[in-house]
Amino acid sequence: FFHQTNERPHMSHFSLRVGDRGKAEQELMTSIRKATSIEETAPKRKHVRNMIVFTWDYKTSIPIWDNMKAQPLRADEVQCYKALIALHKVIREGHTVSVQEALTQTAFLEELGRGVGGGPYSGWRNYSVLIRAYVNFLLAKLEYHRLHPEFNGMFDYEEYVSLRGTNDPNEGYETIADLMSLEDRLDEFQKLVFRNFQAGSNNECRIASLVPLVEESYGIYKFATRMLIAMHQRVDGAKEALEPLRKRFNGMHYALRKFYHDCSNLRYLTSLISVPRLDQYPPNLFGDGPPSLPNRSQGEIDRSVSSPAPVETPRQPSPTIDLEAERRAAEELRRKQEEEERQRQILIQQQIEQQRLEQQRMYEEQQRKYEEQQKLQKQREQEQLAQLQREQLQRQVQGKMQELEQQLLLMRGQHERDQMTIEQYNKRVAALEEQIRQLRMLQLQQDASKDELIRQQQAQIEQWKQKYEALAKLYSELRQKYLDLANKFNQVNIKANSAAEVMAKMDQLQANMKRKNLELADMMRERDKALADLQ
Repeated sequence: FFHQTNERPHMSHFSLRVGDRGKAEQELMTSIRKATSIEETAPKRKHVRNMIVFTWDYKTSIPIWDNMKAQPLRADEVQCYKALIALHKVIREGHTVSVQEALTQTAFLEELGRGVGGGPYSGWRNYSVLIRAYVNFLLAKLEYHRLHPEFNGMFDYEEYVSLRGTNDPNEGYETIADLMSLEDRLDEFQKLVFRNFQAGSNNECRIASLVPLVEESYGIYKFATRMLIAMHQRVDGAKEALEPLRKRFNGMHYALRKFYHDCSNLRYLTSLISVPRLDQYPPNLFGDGPPSLPNRSQGEIDRSVSSPAPVETPRQPSPTIDLEAERRAAEELRRKQEEEERQRQILIQQQIEQQRLEQQRMYEEQQRKYEEQQKLQKQREQEQLAQLQREQLQRQVQGKMQELEQQLLLMRGQHERDQMTIEQYNKRVAALEEQIRQLRMLQLQQDASKDELIRQQQAQIEQWKQKYEALAKLYSELRQKYLDLANKFNQVNIKANSAAEVMAKMDQLQANMKRKNLELADMMRERDKALADLQ
Protein backbone atom coordinates (compact mmCIF):
# COMPACT_ATOMS: atom_id res chain seq x y z
CA PHE A 1 0.00 0.00 0.00
CA PHE A 2 2.82 2.37 0.92
CA HIS A 3 5.60 1.21 -1.36
CA GLN A 4 8.24 3.88 -0.77
CA THR A 5 8.49 4.61 2.92
CA ASN A 6 7.52 3.00 6.15
CA GLU A 7 5.67 6.04 7.42
CA ARG A 8 2.97 8.26 6.10
CA PRO A 9 3.70 11.88 5.14
CA HIS A 10 4.59 14.05 8.10
CA MET A 11 1.52 15.18 10.02
CA SER A 12 0.45 15.89 13.55
CA HIS A 13 0.74 13.10 16.07
CA PHE A 14 -3.02 13.11 16.47
CA SER A 15 -5.00 11.79 13.51
CA LEU A 16 -8.08 13.60 12.36
CA ARG A 17 -9.89 10.26 12.49
CA VAL A 18 -9.15 9.47 16.12
CA GLY A 19 -12.47 10.96 17.16
CA ASP A 20 -14.20 8.46 14.89
CA ARG A 21 -12.43 5.42 16.39
CA GLY A 22 -15.69 3.71 17.27
CA LYS A 23 -17.11 4.26 13.79
CA ALA A 24 -13.84 3.12 12.21
CA GLU A 25 -13.88 -0.11 14.20
CA GLN A 26 -17.47 -0.76 13.13
CA GLU A 27 -16.45 -0.26 9.49
CA LEU A 28 -13.42 -2.47 10.10
CA MET A 29 -15.65 -5.24 11.46
CA THR A 30 -17.86 -4.98 8.38
CA SER A 31 -14.85 -5.08 6.02
CA ILE A 32 -13.43 -8.17 7.77
CA ARG A 33 -16.78 -9.94 7.66
CA LYS A 34 -17.15 -9.24 3.94
CA ALA A 35 -13.51 -10.06 3.14
CA THR A 36 -13.88 -13.48 4.84
CA SER A 37 -17.24 -14.44 3.37
CA ILE A 38 -18.01 -18.05 2.49
CA GLU A 39 -18.13 -17.37 -1.26
CA GLU A 40 -15.18 -18.87 -3.13
CA THR A 41 -14.04 -15.54 -4.52
CA ALA A 42 -11.05 -13.30 -3.88
CA PRO A 43 -11.28 -10.84 -0.97
CA LYS A 44 -12.22 -7.48 -2.43
CA ARG A 45 -9.36 -4.99 -2.52
CA LYS A 46 -11.41 -2.21 -0.92
CA HIS A 47 -12.09 -4.35 2.16
CA VAL A 48 -8.42 -5.32 2.54
CA ARG A 49 -7.42 -1.70 1.90
CA ASN A 50 -9.71 -0.59 4.74
CA MET A 51 -7.81 -2.91 7.09
CA ILE A 52 -4.44 -1.56 5.95
CA VAL A 53 -5.56 2.07 6.24
CA PHE A 54 -6.87 1.38 9.76
CA THR A 55 -3.37 0.31 10.89
CA TRP A 56 -1.89 3.54 9.54
CA ASP A 57 -4.62 5.73 11.03
CA TYR A 58 -4.53 4.28 14.55
CA LYS A 59 -1.02 2.72 14.64
CA THR A 60 -2.31 -0.72 15.67
CA SER A 61 -3.56 -3.94 14.11
CA ILE A 62 -4.90 -5.60 17.28
CA PRO A 63 -8.59 -4.88 16.40
CA ILE A 64 -8.04 -6.72 13.11
CA TRP A 65 -6.77 -9.83 14.91
CA ASP A 66 -9.59 -9.62 17.48
CA ASN A 67 -12.22 -9.43 14.75
CA MET A 68 -10.57 -12.30 12.88
CA LYS A 69 -10.78 -14.43 16.02
CA ALA A 70 -14.48 -13.58 16.29
CA GLN A 71 -15.16 -14.94 12.78
CA PRO A 72 -16.05 -18.67 12.34
CA LEU A 73 -12.89 -19.29 10.32
CA ARG A 74 -12.33 -22.88 11.40
CA ALA A 75 -15.86 -23.80 10.39
CA ASP A 76 -15.23 -23.12 6.69
CA GLU A 77 -12.00 -23.67 4.76
CA VAL A 78 -12.69 -20.91 2.20
CA GLN A 79 -13.24 -18.33 4.95
CA CYS A 80 -10.00 -19.40 6.63
CA TYR A 81 -7.99 -19.18 3.38
CA LYS A 82 -9.38 -15.71 2.56
CA ALA A 83 -8.56 -14.57 6.10
CA LEU A 84 -4.93 -15.69 5.63
CA ILE A 85 -4.71 -13.70 2.37
CA ALA A 86 -6.01 -10.57 4.12
CA LEU A 87 -3.68 -11.03 7.12
CA HIS A 88 -0.68 -11.52 4.80
CA LYS A 89 -1.42 -8.20 3.08
CA VAL A 90 -1.90 -6.43 6.42
CA ILE A 91 1.46 -7.72 7.69
CA ARG A 92 3.19 -6.62 4.46
CA GLU A 93 1.58 -3.26 3.76
CA GLY A 94 0.29 -2.20 7.17
CA HIS A 95 1.98 0.07 9.67
CA THR A 96 5.36 -1.10 10.98
CA VAL A 97 3.76 -2.02 14.29
CA SER A 98 1.71 -4.65 12.42
CA VAL A 99 4.75 -6.94 12.18
CA GLN A 100 5.53 -6.72 15.92
CA GLU A 101 1.87 -7.28 16.83
CA ALA A 102 1.63 -10.21 14.41
CA LEU A 103 4.49 -11.90 16.29
CA THR A 104 2.18 -12.10 19.32
CA GLN A 105 -0.53 -13.86 17.27
CA THR A 106 1.41 -16.95 16.14
CA ALA A 107 -0.67 -19.19 18.40
CA PHE A 108 -3.81 -18.10 16.55
CA LEU A 109 -2.17 -18.84 13.19
CA GLU A 110 -1.07 -22.27 14.39
CA GLU A 111 -4.61 -22.92 15.55
CA LEU A 112 -5.90 -22.06 12.07
CA GLY A 113 -3.35 -24.44 10.57
CA ARG A 114 -4.53 -27.31 12.77
CA GLY A 115 -8.10 -26.97 11.53
CA VAL A 116 -11.42 -27.66 13.23
CA GLY A 117 -10.97 -29.15 16.68
CA GLY A 118 -7.31 -29.88 16.00
CA GLY A 119 -8.13 -31.97 12.92
CA PRO A 120 -8.06 -31.30 9.17
CA TYR A 121 -10.57 -29.01 7.52
CA SER A 122 -13.55 -30.77 6.01
CA GLY A 123 -14.78 -29.81 2.58
CA TRP A 124 -14.80 -30.86 -1.04
CA ARG A 125 -12.83 -27.80 -2.21
CA ASN A 126 -9.46 -29.11 -0.94
CA TYR A 127 -8.16 -26.03 0.85
CA SER A 128 -6.82 -27.82 3.92
CA VAL A 129 -3.36 -28.50 2.41
CA LEU A 130 -3.12 -24.90 1.17
CA ILE A 131 -4.17 -23.53 4.56
CA ARG A 132 -1.48 -25.49 6.39
CA ALA A 133 1.15 -24.46 3.83
CA TYR A 134 0.06 -20.81 3.97
CA VAL A 135 0.19 -20.81 7.77
CA ASN A 136 3.67 -22.36 7.69
CA PHE A 137 4.86 -19.68 5.26
CA LEU A 138 3.43 -16.84 7.38
CA LEU A 139 5.04 -18.32 10.49
CA ALA A 140 8.35 -18.54 8.62
CA LYS A 141 8.01 -14.90 7.55
CA LEU A 142 7.25 -13.79 11.11
CA GLU A 143 10.16 -15.85 12.41
CA TYR A 144 12.43 -14.04 9.94
CA HIS A 145 11.16 -10.68 11.19
CA ARG A 146 11.73 -11.82 14.77
CA LEU A 147 15.36 -12.68 13.96
CA HIS A 148 15.80 -9.53 11.84
CA PRO A 149 13.60 -6.82 13.39
CA GLU A 150 15.24 -4.11 11.25
CA PHE A 151 13.13 -5.21 8.24
CA ASN A 152 9.70 -3.85 7.49
CA GLY A 153 6.99 -6.05 6.01
CA MET A 154 7.95 -5.19 2.43
CA PHE A 155 11.75 -5.73 2.73
CA ASP A 156 12.64 -2.16 1.81
CA TYR A 157 16.37 -1.94 0.99
CA GLU A 158 16.85 1.80 1.61
CA GLU A 159 15.34 1.65 5.07
CA TYR A 160 17.39 -1.43 5.96
CA VAL A 161 20.61 0.31 4.87
CA SER A 162 19.69 3.41 6.85
CA LEU A 163 19.22 1.26 9.96
CA ARG A 164 21.92 -1.39 9.66
CA GLY A 165 24.28 -0.64 6.79
CA THR A 166 26.23 -3.29 4.86
CA ASN A 167 29.61 -2.99 6.58
CA ASP A 168 29.44 -6.28 8.52
CA PRO A 169 29.93 -9.12 5.98
CA ASN A 170 29.04 -11.85 8.46
CA GLU A 171 25.77 -10.21 9.33
CA GLY A 172 25.01 -9.54 5.67
CA TYR A 173 25.81 -13.16 4.76
CA GLU A 174 23.46 -14.48 7.44
CA THR A 175 20.74 -12.01 6.47
CA ILE A 176 20.87 -12.99 2.79
CA ALA A 177 21.01 -16.72 3.60
CA ASP A 178 17.93 -16.49 5.83
CA LEU A 179 16.16 -14.38 3.23
CA MET A 180 16.83 -16.95 0.51
CA SER A 181 15.53 -19.69 2.82
CA LEU A 182 12.33 -17.68 3.20
CA GLU A 183 12.19 -17.35 -0.60
CA ASP A 184 12.51 -21.15 -0.86
CA ARG A 185 9.50 -21.53 1.46
CA LEU A 186 7.58 -19.08 -0.73
CA ASP A 187 8.54 -21.00 -3.86
CA GLU A 188 7.32 -24.27 -2.35
CA PHE A 189 4.01 -22.69 -1.41
CA GLN A 190 3.38 -21.10 -4.83
CA LYS A 191 4.06 -24.45 -6.53
CA LEU A 192 1.57 -26.07 -4.19
CA VAL A 193 -1.01 -23.43 -5.14
CA PHE A 194 -0.54 -24.12 -8.85
CA ARG A 195 -0.76 -27.86 -8.28
CA ASN A 196 -4.08 -27.42 -6.46
CA PHE A 197 -5.82 -25.58 -9.29
CA GLN A 198 -9.11 -27.34 -10.03
CA ALA A 199 -10.35 -27.91 -13.55
CA GLY A 200 -13.75 -26.45 -14.35
CA SER A 201 -13.36 -23.70 -11.73
CA ASN A 202 -12.16 -20.13 -12.02
CA ASN A 203 -9.79 -20.71 -9.07
CA GLU A 204 -10.22 -17.04 -8.17
CA CYS A 205 -9.58 -17.53 -4.47
CA ARG A 206 -6.39 -19.56 -5.10
CA ILE A 207 -5.11 -17.03 -7.64
CA ALA A 208 -5.77 -14.22 -5.14
CA SER A 209 -3.24 -15.80 -2.77
CA LEU A 210 -0.58 -15.49 -5.50
CA VAL A 211 -0.86 -11.68 -5.50
CA PRO A 212 0.95 -11.10 -2.16
CA LEU A 213 3.36 -13.93 -3.06
CA VAL A 214 4.41 -12.16 -6.28
CA GLU A 215 4.87 -8.87 -4.43
CA GLU A 216 6.67 -10.58 -1.53
CA SER A 217 9.03 -12.54 -3.78
CA TYR A 218 9.89 -9.52 -5.91
CA GLY A 219 10.65 -7.44 -2.81
CA ILE A 220 12.96 -10.21 -1.55
CA TYR A 221 14.58 -10.51 -4.99
CA LYS A 222 15.29 -6.77 -5.26
CA PHE A 223 16.69 -6.63 -1.73
CA ALA A 224 18.90 -9.68 -2.27
CA THR A 225 20.20 -8.28 -5.57
CA ARG A 226 21.17 -4.89 -4.17
CA MET A 227 22.54 -6.37 -0.96
CA LEU A 228 24.73 -8.87 -2.82
CA ILE A 229 26.04 -6.15 -5.15
CA ALA A 230 26.92 -3.99 -2.12
CA MET A 231 28.63 -6.93 -0.39
CA HIS A 232 30.66 -7.81 -3.50
CA GLN A 233 31.86 -4.22 -3.67
CA ARG A 234 32.85 -4.01 0.01
CA VAL A 235 33.99 -7.51 0.98
CA ASP A 236 37.55 -8.57 0.22
CA GLY A 237 37.75 -11.89 -1.57
CA ALA A 238 34.04 -11.76 -2.34
CA LYS A 239 34.32 -14.01 -5.39
CA GLU A 240 35.27 -17.05 -3.34
CA ALA A 241 33.58 -16.11 -0.04
CA LEU A 242 30.21 -15.35 -1.60
CA GLU A 243 30.17 -18.20 -4.12
CA PRO A 244 27.47 -20.20 -2.20
CA LEU A 245 25.22 -17.15 -2.07
CA ARG A 246 25.71 -16.50 -5.77
CA LYS A 247 24.71 -20.06 -6.61
CA ARG A 248 21.60 -19.82 -4.45
CA PHE A 249 20.80 -16.43 -5.96
CA ASN A 250 21.08 -17.81 -9.50
CA GLY A 251 18.77 -20.66 -8.60
CA MET A 252 16.34 -18.19 -7.04
CA HIS A 253 16.48 -16.07 -10.22
CA TYR A 254 15.51 -18.98 -12.49
CA ALA A 255 12.80 -20.14 -10.09
CA LEU A 256 11.26 -16.65 -9.89
CA ARG A 257 11.49 -16.22 -13.66
CA LYS A 258 9.47 -19.42 -14.12
CA PHE A 259 7.06 -18.38 -11.37
CA TYR A 260 6.44 -14.98 -12.96
CA HIS A 261 6.05 -16.60 -16.37
CA ASP A 262 3.35 -18.91 -14.98
CA CYS A 263 1.64 -15.97 -13.28
CA SER A 264 1.66 -13.88 -16.45
CA ASN A 265 -0.50 -16.57 -18.09
CA LEU A 266 -3.26 -16.04 -15.51
CA ARG A 267 -5.55 -13.36 -16.89
CA TYR A 268 -7.24 -12.69 -13.56
CA LEU A 269 -3.87 -12.21 -11.82
CA THR A 270 -2.59 -9.79 -14.48
CA SER A 271 -5.79 -7.76 -14.05
CA LEU A 272 -4.91 -7.22 -10.38
CA ILE A 273 -1.17 -6.49 -10.51
CA SER A 274 1.67 -6.08 -12.98
CA VAL A 275 3.71 -9.27 -12.95
CA PRO A 276 7.48 -8.52 -12.95
CA ARG A 277 9.60 -9.68 -15.89
CA LEU A 278 13.10 -10.94 -15.18
CA ASP A 279 15.94 -11.20 -17.66
CA GLN A 280 16.92 -14.55 -19.03
CA TYR A 281 20.18 -14.52 -17.10
CA PRO A 282 20.83 -13.39 -13.52
CA PRO A 283 22.21 -9.88 -13.01
CA ASN A 284 25.92 -9.25 -12.60
CA LEU A 285 26.55 -9.16 -8.85
CA PHE A 286 30.12 -7.84 -9.10
CA GLY A 287 28.87 -4.37 -9.96
CA ASP A 288 31.38 -3.86 -12.80
CA GLY A 289 28.93 -3.43 -15.65
CA PRO A 290 27.97 -5.85 -18.47
CA PRO A 291 30.16 -8.78 -19.45
CA SER A 292 31.67 -6.86 -22.35
CA LEU A 293 33.60 -4.52 -20.07
CA PRO A 294 36.67 -6.76 -19.80
CA ASN A 295 36.81 -6.93 -23.61
CA ARG A 296 36.71 -3.17 -23.83
CA SER A 297 39.67 -3.05 -21.47
CA GLN A 298 41.58 -5.45 -23.76
CA GLY A 299 40.68 -3.24 -26.73
CA GLU A 300 42.08 -0.26 -24.96
CA ILE A 301 45.32 -2.18 -24.46
CA ASP A 302 45.39 -3.06 -28.16
CA ARG A 303 44.78 0.54 -29.12
CA SER A 304 47.54 1.65 -26.79
CA VAL A 305 49.90 -0.82 -28.48
CA SER A 306 48.94 0.17 -32.01
CA SER A 307 48.67 3.89 -31.38
CA PRO A 308 52.33 4.65 -32.29
CA ALA A 309 51.61 3.60 -35.92
CA PRO A 310 50.90 7.15 -37.05
CA VAL A 311 54.10 8.26 -35.35
CA GLU A 312 56.20 5.77 -37.32
CA THR A 313 55.40 7.65 -40.53
CA PRO A 314 56.19 11.22 -39.61
CA ARG A 315 55.81 13.89 -42.08
CA GLN A 316 59.22 15.14 -43.16
CA PRO A 317 59.04 18.62 -44.41
CA SER A 318 60.36 18.62 -47.97
CA PRO A 319 59.27 21.10 -50.47
CA THR A 320 60.22 18.72 -53.30
CA ILE A 321 57.57 16.12 -52.41
CA ASP A 322 54.74 15.86 -54.89
CA LEU A 323 51.25 16.61 -53.57
CA GLU A 324 49.85 13.52 -55.31
CA ALA A 325 52.41 11.26 -53.67
CA GLU A 326 51.61 12.83 -50.33
CA ARG A 327 47.89 12.20 -50.90
CA ARG A 328 48.54 8.58 -51.87
CA ALA A 329 50.68 8.09 -48.79
CA ALA A 330 47.94 9.58 -46.57
CA GLU A 331 45.36 7.33 -48.25
CA GLU A 332 47.56 4.29 -47.75
CA LEU A 333 48.02 5.20 -44.09
CA ARG A 334 44.26 5.63 -43.64
CA ARG A 335 43.60 2.23 -45.26
CA LYS A 336 46.15 0.59 -42.97
CA GLN A 337 44.56 2.19 -39.93
CA GLU A 338 41.09 1.12 -41.06
CA GLU A 339 42.31 -2.41 -41.68
CA GLU A 340 43.95 -2.54 -38.27
CA GLU A 341 40.79 -1.14 -36.65
CA ARG A 342 38.68 -3.69 -38.54
CA GLN A 343 40.96 -6.50 -37.38
CA ARG A 344 40.75 -5.22 -33.81
CA GLN A 345 36.97 -5.05 -34.03
CA ILE A 346 36.81 -8.58 -35.45
CA LEU A 347 39.06 -9.77 -32.65
CA ILE A 348 36.95 -7.97 -30.07
CA GLN A 349 33.75 -9.38 -31.56
CA GLN A 350 35.24 -12.88 -31.54
CA GLN A 351 36.29 -12.47 -27.94
CA ILE A 352 32.84 -11.10 -27.05
CA GLU A 353 31.12 -13.93 -28.90
CA GLN A 354 33.42 -16.48 -27.28
CA GLN A 355 32.75 -15.03 -23.85
CA ARG A 356 29.00 -14.90 -24.56
CA LEU A 357 29.04 -18.53 -25.68
CA GLU A 358 31.02 -19.44 -22.60
CA GLN A 359 28.56 -17.59 -20.37
CA GLN A 360 25.64 -19.12 -22.23
CA ARG A 361 27.19 -22.57 -21.79
CA MET A 362 27.70 -21.84 -18.10
CA TYR A 363 24.14 -20.58 -17.78
CA GLU A 364 22.78 -23.60 -19.61
CA GLU A 365 24.88 -25.84 -17.39
CA GLN A 366 23.57 -24.01 -14.32
CA GLN A 367 20.04 -24.23 -15.69
CA ARG A 368 20.47 -27.96 -16.32
CA LYS A 369 21.85 -28.45 -12.83
CA TYR A 370 19.08 -26.35 -11.43
CA GLU A 371 16.45 -28.37 -13.30
CA GLU A 372 18.06 -31.57 -12.08
CA GLN A 373 18.01 -30.17 -8.55
CA GLN A 374 14.38 -29.19 -9.05
CA LYS A 375 13.56 -32.69 -10.26
CA LEU A 376 15.37 -34.20 -7.28
CA GLN A 377 13.67 -31.67 -5.02
CA LYS A 378 10.30 -32.55 -6.56
CA GLN A 379 11.01 -36.25 -6.08
CA ARG A 380 12.01 -35.59 -2.49
CA GLU A 381 8.88 -33.50 -2.03
CA GLN A 382 6.76 -36.29 -3.47
CA GLU A 383 8.49 -38.84 -1.25
CA GLN A 384 8.14 -36.57 1.75
CA LEU A 385 4.50 -35.95 0.87
CA ALA A 386 3.88 -39.69 0.52
CA GLN A 387 5.72 -40.30 3.80
CA LEU A 388 3.74 -37.50 5.39
CA GLN A 389 0.50 -38.98 4.09
CA ARG A 390 1.48 -42.41 5.43
CA GLU A 391 2.40 -40.88 8.76
CA GLN A 392 -0.82 -38.90 8.79
CA LEU A 393 -2.80 -42.04 7.98
CA GLN A 394 -0.97 -43.92 10.71
CA ARG A 395 -1.55 -41.08 13.14
CA GLN A 396 -5.19 -40.98 12.12
CA VAL A 397 -5.52 -44.75 12.71
CA GLN A 398 -3.74 -44.44 16.05
CA GLY A 399 -5.82 -41.41 16.90
CA LYS A 400 -8.99 -43.30 15.94
CA MET A 401 -7.97 -46.26 18.14
CA GLN A 402 -7.17 -43.94 21.01
CA GLU A 403 -10.45 -42.16 20.45
CA LEU A 404 -12.34 -45.49 20.49
CA GLU A 405 -10.50 -46.55 23.66
CA GLN A 406 -11.36 -43.23 25.26
CA GLN A 407 -14.97 -43.66 24.18
CA LEU A 408 -14.97 -47.21 25.64
CA LEU A 409 -13.58 -45.93 28.95
CA LEU A 410 -16.14 -43.15 28.92
CA MET A 411 -18.92 -45.67 28.27
CA ARG A 412 -17.70 -47.87 31.12
CA GLY A 413 -17.60 -44.93 33.45
CA GLN A 414 -21.03 -43.89 32.25
CA HIS A 415 -22.36 -47.44 32.87
CA GLU A 416 -21.00 -47.42 36.42
CA ARG A 417 -22.49 -43.99 37.01
CA ASP A 418 -25.81 -45.24 35.61
CA GLN A 419 -25.77 -48.24 37.99
CA MET A 420 -25.10 -45.97 40.93
CA THR A 421 -27.89 -43.69 39.78
CA ILE A 422 -30.31 -46.65 39.46
CA GLU A 423 -29.47 -47.77 43.02
CA GLN A 424 -30.10 -44.26 44.28
CA TYR A 425 -33.37 -44.19 42.39
CA ASN A 426 -34.44 -47.56 43.94
CA LYS A 427 -33.69 -46.27 47.41
CA ARG A 428 -35.55 -43.11 46.65
CA VAL A 429 -38.58 -45.06 45.34
CA ALA A 430 -38.66 -47.22 48.49
CA ALA A 431 -38.53 -44.12 50.67
CA LEU A 432 -41.31 -42.56 48.65
CA GLU A 433 -43.46 -45.70 48.97
CA GLU A 434 -43.01 -45.62 52.78
CA GLN A 435 -43.96 -41.97 52.78
CA ILE A 436 -47.07 -42.77 50.73
CA ARG A 437 -48.09 -45.53 53.21
CA GLN A 438 -47.68 -43.18 56.12
CA LEU A 439 -49.62 -40.50 54.30
CA ARG A 440 -52.46 -42.97 53.64
CA MET A 441 -52.68 -43.89 57.36
CA LEU A 442 -52.64 -40.23 58.26
CA GLN A 443 -55.35 -39.60 55.68
CA LEU A 444 -57.56 -42.32 57.21
CA GLN A 445 -57.17 -40.81 60.66
CA GLN A 446 -57.95 -37.41 59.27
CA ASP A 447 -61.04 -38.79 57.52
CA ALA A 448 -62.33 -40.33 60.80
CA SER A 449 -61.81 -37.11 62.68
CA LYS A 450 -63.55 -35.26 59.91
CA ASP A 451 -66.67 -37.53 60.19
CA GLU A 452 -66.89 -36.82 63.91
CA LEU A 453 -66.52 -33.15 63.26
CA ILE A 454 -69.28 -33.32 60.64
CA ARG A 455 -71.65 -34.95 63.14
CA GLN A 456 -70.92 -32.27 65.68
CA GLN A 457 -71.49 -29.60 63.10
CA GLN A 458 -74.82 -31.13 62.10
CA ALA A 459 -75.97 -31.15 65.77
CA GLN A 460 -74.98 -27.52 66.12
CA ILE A 461 -76.82 -26.73 62.91
CA GLU A 462 -79.99 -28.37 64.31
CA GLN A 463 -79.72 -26.33 67.50
CA TRP A 464 -79.22 -23.12 65.53
CA LYS A 465 -82.20 -24.06 63.38
CA GLN A 466 -84.46 -24.36 66.42
CA LYS A 467 -83.15 -21.06 67.77
CA TYR A 468 -83.78 -19.46 64.39
CA GLU A 469 -87.39 -20.67 64.30
CA ALA A 470 -88.03 -19.28 67.82
CA LEU A 471 -86.46 -15.98 66.86
CA ALA A 472 -88.57 -15.88 63.71
CA LYS A 473 -91.76 -16.38 65.72
CA LEU A 474 -90.71 -13.67 68.17
CA TYR A 475 -89.88 -11.37 65.29
CA SER A 476 -93.35 -11.81 63.76
CA GLU A 477 -95.02 -10.98 67.09
CA LEU A 478 -92.86 -7.91 67.62
CA ARG A 479 -93.56 -6.80 64.10
CA GLN A 480 -97.31 -7.00 64.63
CA LYS A 481 -97.01 -4.96 67.80
CA TYR A 482 -94.90 -2.43 65.96
CA LEU A 483 -97.51 -2.06 63.26
CA ASP A 484 -100.25 -1.47 65.86
CA LEU A 485 -98.19 1.18 67.61
CA ALA A 486 -97.44 2.81 64.31
CA ASN A 487 -101.19 3.13 63.54
CA LYS A 488 -101.85 4.66 66.91
CA PHE A 489 -98.96 7.06 66.47
CA ASN A 490 -100.33 8.15 63.13
CA GLN A 491 -103.76 8.89 64.62
CA VAL A 492 -102.18 10.93 67.40
CA ASN A 493 -100.18 12.86 64.85
CA ILE A 494 -103.34 13.61 62.87
CA LYS A 495 -105.06 14.94 65.95
CA ALA A 496 -102.05 16.97 66.93
CA ASN A 497 -101.96 18.48 63.49
CA SER A 498 -105.68 19.52 63.61
CA ALA A 499 -105.18 21.17 67.06
CA ALA A 500 -102.28 23.10 65.70
CA GLU A 501 -104.39 24.39 62.84
CA VAL A 502 -107.07 25.65 65.31
CA MET A 503 -104.48 27.41 67.38
CA ALA A 504 -103.05 29.04 64.23
CA LYS A 505 -106.49 30.31 63.25
CA MET A 506 -107.05 31.69 66.75
CA ASP A 507 -103.72 33.51 66.60
CA GLN A 508 -104.68 34.93 63.25
CA LEU A 509 -108.05 36.16 64.59
CA GLN A 510 -106.35 37.75 67.56
CA ALA A 511 -103.95 39.53 65.25
CA ASN A 512 -106.83 40.77 63.12
CA MET A 513 -108.63 42.03 66.22
CA LYS A 514 -105.52 43.89 67.38
CA ARG A 515 -105.17 45.43 63.94
CA LYS A 516 -108.88 46.48 63.93
CA ASN A 517 -108.54 48.00 67.42
CA LEU A 518 -105.59 50.06 66.27
CA GLU A 519 -107.49 51.25 63.25
CA LEU A 520 -110.47 52.18 65.49
CA ALA A 521 -108.21 54.11 67.82
CA ASP A 522 -106.76 56.03 64.86
CA MET A 523 -110.21 56.87 63.61
CA MET A 524 -111.27 58.11 67.04
CA ARG A 525 -108.21 60.38 67.25
CA GLU A 526 -109.02 61.79 63.85
CA ARG A 527 -112.63 62.40 64.93
CA ASP A 528 -111.52 64.19 68.05
CA LYS A 529 -109.14 66.27 66.02
CA ALA A 530 -111.84 67.15 63.55
CA LEU A 531 -114.21 68.17 66.36
CA ALA A 532 -111.51 70.28 67.81
CA ASP A 533 -110.97 71.98 64.51
CA LEU A 534 -114.73 72.73 64.17
CA GLN A 535 -114.90 74.39 67.56
